Amino acid sequence: MSRNSKLVAAVVVVVLLGGYAVYKNSQSTPDNIKIGVLGIASGDGAAWGESARRGINLAVEEFKKENSMIAIEVVYEDTGGDPKRAVTSYQKLISIDRADVIIGPLFQSEVAAIAPLVAKDGVPVVALSYAPLQNRPNLRNPLVIWMDATIEAQRIAEYVYDQGARTAGVLGTKDNWENEVSNAFADKFQSLGGTIFNKEIVQSDSVDTKLPITRILSQKPEAIFLGTYYQFVSGLKTLKNLRFPGKVYSIEVDSYLADQTKAYSSGLRFIGPDFYVGDFMNKFEARFGQKPGIPAGQSYDVANILLSFIRKSRNAQDILQMMRDFKEYKGVSGTITVTDDNKVLFPTAIFEIQNGQVVKIQ
Repeated sequence: MSRNSKLVAAVVVVVLLGGYAVYKNSQSTPDNIKIGVLGIASGDGAAWGESARRGINLAVEEFKKENSMIAIEVVYEDTGGDPKRAVTSYQKLISIDRADVIIGPLFQSEVAAIAPLVAKDGVPVVALSYAPLQNRPNLRNPLVIWMDATIEAQRIAEYVYDQGARTAGVLGTKDNWENEVSNAFADKFQSLGGTIFNKEIVQSDSVDTKLPITRILSQKPEAIFLGTYYQFVSGLKTLKNLRFPGKVYSIEVDSYLADQTKAYSSGLRFIGPDFYVGDFMNKFEARFGQKPGIPAGQSYDVANILLSFIRKSRNAQDILQMMRDFKEYKGVSGTITVTDDNKVLFPTAIFEIQNGQVVKIQ
């Protein structure tokens, strides 16, 4: 073999070895991305937060199996559902944990608290929550994925009116979301021709609902709307103790509240996200040993929405652009739609609590 031939052969070998090394490196060194989660593990919202955590975990586990070249690390922070803790938890995820993207928070007041920081920092955030447009400096970051509170409350008001009730009382709290749904229900019910005898808005941590409910019942309404998660248990106990004879309605009652109130909540009807579709129920029960309640499926969908962005790019600017372009997702919650005016719509249904179990009736 000539000197030139040997040189060419050597070059070919080097190129082949180099190419193989690059290939091996690309196959064994996955992209890394850290997901921060603003969850709830303590306080009144702990059961809600646990359902959300399980849904997120299931989505991430499935993603890892199908996308082994993308290394996902998930870091959880417990906000306790408190806006101030949501801010400090968000800042920790950004500055100390160096999260690339964030899922959460779960409550409207928390989203409002972190939204200005998110708009300034430019870290992609997909929130499993709702927030009014006026509380979101950047309408697509955080990208909020939860049913529009006003529209959902209006739907249950229409249902109550269609059931024949013409007078109603409302119990809500000063929590942002609960205040909004209570007012939206009252306004819609009145616009349909109904009368709101009394609307009591109490502190979310109030220890006694007897006085406000006594005021509501003094005018003998045909129906009561409980626009509250925080005072749901206390409110129902008080209604039972005061022997309210009419119908009770509510909004987004989870399996935890249904079970906690099974001695006195049978017959209560409420609106909430429709039952999950596909094989999610079976997958969730096989993984966690119990059936999923809200927001397990919604958190699963939110995580998968973010993971679908990550699958395409790990670049923050690319993810932010995908968030701006996001319009629809077909998930286990059904079709999630973001309208042109940035309102989020979910399929909803009417449910009834029967001996602690949630049963869909419409």
